[in-house]
Amino acid sequence: MQTYGEVPFRTTSESKGDTVLVHVAGELDHATASELAGCLKAAVRAVVPPAPVVVDLSGVRFLGAAGIGLLLDQQDACLRLGSALVVVANTSAVLRPLQVLELTGVLGVRASVKDSA
Repeated sequence: MQTYGEVPFRTTSESKGDTVLVHVAGELDHATASELAGCLKAAVRAVVPPAPVVVDLSGVRFLGAAGIGLLLDQQDACLRLGSALVVVANTSAVLRPLQVLELTGVLGVRASVKDSA
């Protein structure tokens, strides 16, 4: 976990069978995207296609352009492997930017980790 200003940012990952689940909490922006990038790249290497990499953003309080770009880049990496990136989003802080950019379908947005399987 790192702290950027007063806002803590944390990423963790776990394997659930062939699927890799990445949990993210805090603000996902330019300052924190590189930490998540490392975690997601490791998840993409660890996933067993066609199982997905599931990114749980339910603990994210802000989603900026750098975070969105990172999700799209990792979605491309997953697709090249025969897998997919599935985003769990259930807060307006995450859903609103994805809806405005019409990315909820592209990123396979689900309301809960349970719904992502």
